[in-house]
Amino acid sequence: MYLSIFLRRVFIAVFLLVLVQQISAQGDFSWWNEKHDWHQGDEPWFRQMNTSAAYFGPNALPVPDMREGLISPLFKVEFRPEMHLSKGDNTYNLYTSLQIPFKGIASFEMFLVPIEYYSMDTITRDERMARSYDPTGTAGGDFWFGTNFQVVKGMKYFPDIIASFYFKTASGTNLSNARYTDTPGYYALINMGKNIISNKKIALRAFGNIGSYIWQTQSNTNSQNDAIAYGLGISAKYDMYLLRAIYTGYYGYLNIGDRPSVFRLQVGTEKEGFNWQLRYQIGIHNFDYNSFGISLLYKWSAGY
Repeated sequence: MYLSIFLRRVFIAVFLLVLVQQISAQGDFSWWNEKHDWHQGDEPWFRQMNTSAAYFGPNALPVPDMREGLISPLFKVEFRPEMHLSKGDNTYNLYTSLQIPFKGIASFEMFLVPIEYYSMDTITRDERMARSYDPTGTAGGDFWFGTNFQVVKGMKYFPDIIASFYFKTASGTNLSNARYTDTPGYYALINMGKNIISNKKIALRAFGNIGSYIWQTQSNTNSQNDAIAYGLGISAKYDMYLLRAIYTGYYGYLNIGDRPSVFRLQVGTEKEGFNWQLRYQIGIHNFDYNSFGISLLYKWSAGY
């Protein structure tokens, strides 16, 4: 009896000691100061960070989604669980979006990753200059919003064209662990698309985009990064089923991990009502993740 009481007390004491050590390690940055040779009076710690796609989490500075040159007349709400797997950082998150059309000539969209869970190894932690000794945790993403305008539609020898303007707020959390940049940004794109084959059952469409992607950095030397955004894709539709293949990215002028490019493959349904979509993305340059997502979408008529 006395032995069991003694062992329980020892166990509780050891548990409390480990807990206190973990808490103190999270709040004590002396290890980080030594690792990165930072001293009191130097520039603030966040000025040491590289604000680019290669040195932040997968949702911080994402490559924009591509459109096919036409604005959908349907409202759309989407929920997409995702996982982004890499050698040094595994991230799991929920992506959400809402699209509101305006008589087929314009649309408003907003999207957000409300929560992500991440687990980095110590090599990646140190490359990104993350501040937590234990490089695992959660973060909330940036709120994005934007508008799309139909510029050209239905011309025989000319592609359909949409002009898109999207803005990133500085609402994301956990800058200290290189999850979100805590800076604003925006991109402006011209999206073009043209049917190669089109009838009641089958459609084959080529599309692409070009534009600019601009965001604020944490650097005193270069407070803004400007990039050229680009993309090419092809989609095949049979009845309500859709297959889409895309190569896209952006090319920053600083060349500090700011030139991500990706290949995306999407398959699913496209119709009014409930839809599903499987998405796979592989990073080609400055984006070392293999990403998988399962989209659940609901689309409905605007009624005009």
